[in-house]
Amino acid sequence: MHRRILLAAALAFAQCQAMAHDGHKSSDYVSEASHIVGSYAPKVSGHSGKNMADAANAFVASLDQPQRDKVLEELTSAERQQWTNLPQRSGNGGLALGKCNEKQMRAFCDLMATLLSKKGYQKICDVMLADDQLLEGGNPRPGFGTEDFFVVLFGKPSAFEPWGFQLDGHHLGLNLSIHGDKITLAPSHTGAQPVKFKIGDQEIRPLAGENDIAFELVGTLSDVQKNAAILSDRKGNLAAGPGNDRIPQLQGVSCSTFTETQLSLLEQLIDEWVGILPPEQAQLRMAALKNEFSEMTFGWRGGTTDGSDIYYSIQGPTVLIEYAAQDRSANHIHTIYRDPTNAYGNQLEDQ
Repeated sequence: MHRRILLAAALAFAQCQAMAHDGHKSSDYVSEASHIVGSYAPKVSGHSGKNMADAANAFVASLDQPQRDKVLEELTSAERQQWTNLPQRSGNGGLALGKCNEKQMRAFCDLMATLLSKKGYQKICDVMLADDQLLEGGNPRPGFGTEDFFVVLFGKPSAFEPWGFQLDGHHLGLNLSIHGDKITLAPSHTGAQPVKFKIGDQEIRPLAGENDIAFELVGTLSDVQKNAAILSDRKGNLAAGPGNDRIPQLQGVSCSTFTETQLSLLEQLIDEWVGILPPEQAQLRMAALKNEFSEMTFGWRGGTTDGSDIYYSIQGPTVLIEYAAQDRSANHIHTIYRDPTNAYGNQLEDQ
């Protein structure tokens, strides 16, 4: 009898552990990596240069030597500019999350949460979890799912010297350049397919703001503004996606014509990308971008009814944002964030 009670207690404890943080069971996820990404509450001491370096070095320390060989690259490595959002089908280009054990995955999540805001961390996790929905019956599929995202560190993580973090895989190319307390995510890609899914009873929309705020903004445009902003009734494709490090001159309505309401929506929309950064760094970046609002353009292709497959762009002197539905489907989205003055942290490293 006593043994049965102990077994029951152990089972109840295990069930509670499996449902920790978000109420989800481990069976709601397709892999151990997915379960940790979806349910682990990361440890974050702060977002200073020292905090970031400490979290990176703790992640490296958790790895064995063959894993470190895959993770660590020189700061000047050509790999830094060879990121992709396509499904990866080889072991090149970093360490796959599926090759990490539980301790290593938790250290990885601690690192990512230290490099990003709470909102940004959740967005990136949700992008990876969306990719699990493309697995056939939850079974492994080369290049898809949380297990097939790859992490690389460029340079030696330091509180004072420049270094970089890259996480890429299907629908995600996150490029962070860090120098002390300064950080940029240019260039980076976020995407989602599907754009809405459930884990347990929770509905998840990784790019909800990027969609909802954009439709709200275009809906406020006057007829004159729409004539300038809407370039086609058919959606377009990214002009500067991953692997295409060029800055085209895009068209659209001048944001100098925007009302206060429209400028507020523009700020909220841009913050869906900039807000991936930790709060202090994001606030500094948004303050700089607000000074450029009058020099920005907002372009649109496709219908203006929420649910339409669309393309839009926001372009200014130090920013290029693009959002594009893929395959004539609003359920498959690619986006890009670029800063032509600070690609791969060039400006940070010069300061």
